[in-house]
Amino acid sequence: MRELGRWTRRGVLIAGCGALTSSAEDEMQRNRRLATAHLSRRLPVIRAALEAAAPGFLFVAGNSHAELLGGALSRTVPVVNGGVGGASARRYSQLVDALPFPVRAGVAILIVGTNDILRSGAPLSAATIAGFETAATRLLAWLRTNAETVLVAAVPPLGPEARADRDPVAVAAYTAILKSLCARSECRFFDPFADLRDGEAGLTSQAALPDGVHLRDYDALAATVLTWLPRRD
Repeated sequence: MRELGRWTRRGVLIAGCGALTSSAEDEMQRNRRLATAHLSRRLPVIRAALEAAAPGFLFVAGNSHAELLGGALSRTVPVVNGGVGGASARRYSQLVDALPFPVRAGVAILIVGTNDILRSGAPLSAATIAGFETAATRLLAWLRTNAETVLVAAVPPLGPEARADRDPVAVAAYTAILKSLCARSECRFFDPFADLRDGEAGLTSQAALPDGVHLRDYDALAATVLTWLPRRD
C-alpha cells in the first residue's frame, strides 16, 4: 500500500470514513475519535512542512480528498499537503490559526464538502448551510491571505454506497455555495471531478471505492488538477 507522507492511504481512508459498527451512533462516535486522533497527528506534520517550504509552493487544504490528492501531487510538484482526513469545512476552519505560513504559497487548493453533507447533520437545513458558508468564507479569506492564487474545487460525487450516510442532493447544493463564494472572493472555482459525474445527481458509478466516498485513482485526479494550475514563467 502506497505511503502518503507518514500515513498510508488506508489510514487516511479510515480517518475519513471509519469502520462499520453495531449502530449508526456508535459509528459516528468511532469516526469522531478516529478523525480527532488523525488530526492530532497531522497538525505537527503540516506545520513542519509549512516552515520548510520555499516561496511559491502548492498548498492543498481540506478533507481526505485533499490529503490523498496532496500525496499524489507531491510526486510531480513541490507541495505542502495540508489535507486532514475526516475534516469538515467547519472543523478545518477552526485549525487555520494553528497553521501559520512563514512564506506565501503560489497556489492553494481547497477541497471540502464531503464531510459536511452527512444526513445526520441535516445538510440541506438553513442552519447547516449557514454554518458551511461561514466556515468556507473563513477558509477562503485565510487562503487568499497566504497564497497568490486560490482554487476551490466542486464537491466530489459520491458512490451509491454512500447514500445511506450522505445526501447526494447536497453535493450540487454545496458546490453552488462554493462557486458563489468564489465569485465574491476573487478565487477560482473549478471542477476536477466533472468527468466522474454520471447517473443520478451527486453520484458517480465509475470512480468510488466500496466506501462510496473516496476515489479509486488519485493519481488521475492529480493529473487533472495539474491542468488547472497557472503556468509559471
